Amino acid sequence: MAAGKESKYRVGLIGCGRKGTQYARAFHVSGMAEVVAVADTDAENLELFCRRYKLKAGYASYEEMLEKEEIDIAAPILPVNANPAAVMACAEAGVKAIMCEKPMAATLEDADRMVEACKAKGITFAAGDMDRNLPPYWKAREIIESGELGEVQSINILHGSGTEISGGGCQQLSLLRMFAGDADVAWVIGWMAEDAFSDYDQGAAGYFRFVNGIEGFMHRKSNAKNGIEVLCSRGVFHSDVSFLHLWKAKEGVEQPSWAALEEIKGVFPETSLWEGSGTYDAEGWRYPGNRNIATVVSVIEALEHGTEPRSSGDNGRKVLEMAIGLRESHRRGHVPVQLPLKDRSLRLFPHKSRWLYKKEVYGQEWYAKQMTTHKRG
Repeated sequence: MAAGKESKYRVGLIGCGRKGTQYARAFHVSGMAEVVAVADTDAENLELFCRRYKLKAGYASYEEMLEKEEIDIAAPILPVNANPAAVMACAEAGVKAIMCEKPMAATLEDADRMVEACKAKGITFAAGDMDRNLPPYWKAREIIESGELGEVQSINILHGSGTEISGGGCQQLSLLRMFAGDADVAWVIGWMAEDAFSDYDQGAAGYFRFVNGIEGFMHRKSNAKNGIEVLCSRGVFHSDVSFLHLWKAKEGVEQPSWAALEEIKGVFPETSLWEGSGTYDAEGWRYPGNRNIATVVSVIEALEHGTEPRSSGDNGRKVLEMAIGLRESHRRGHVPVQLPLKDRSLRLFPHKSRWLYKKEVYGQEWYAKQMTTHKRG
């Protein structure tokens, strides 16, 4: 499926498996970008993708693709262990934008190199298919920053990190940063679920103190409320991950209590953030999902307006540092740990299913079944 007349940006996809195919459809749905070349070391994935997309520019290595193709947006959608090298190669090739997956790296050193390389060349760098890319969250932030709910006092991440503070947990940490105005963290106190002296991902809980005075509390276990809760001096914002709600103090109330708050209707969509997931279009393609679409649109808008993507590479670096900071606090006896961390060799390896190629982890049969879900027929 070559770029149409309406497509402004040429995309080079690196990794056309499960997630890569979703992103390819998201770029297509955006109407502003189209995949024109693809690289994958898995010949089976490469053949299937090129056949489905009627694409001739298929490569066994991303180095060859970057050398031969004119690419605006490079999208390395790879296991974490392969991601830093691919991002650096894309930066060296001089593309306009790079969009990779999450977490962006295991070590702070690698995250630093990726961010700084893109910054030095003026490359737009986005990291992760993140909830913070969804427009309703930015509507909530706009309302909060207008002062309508008073000042932000603290933020609760209610459904916790589960078993991944770096992998899946980077979603929650990114929202925490977002509603703290993307301020830097001054210091952190943490508690790991298992072995604090392990370099491998696990659940965590903790406290973050941002430089602007906002406090963040990270729970570890799921509970009846779940989601994120932003507590302001005159109101509350809450998302349960699917639906968003806003409460504001009634007029004339000086010291708001829960009974003195009233819900503000009509601000957010009444449908779930995941509306349309699992549906197929007339051509048999599965809908890539609101978040995937929001992620690619964020990159395109950043290119169009010269702004940072909503989930930038710098955000990816900082949430990795927050996760490692929680662990370092536990290692030192749950003492406050100042950020940024001085030791950039510190690392946190994600679960195997993120660190390695999923076909290696779950097997050929499982992976092949996953690939059939992208398109009927």
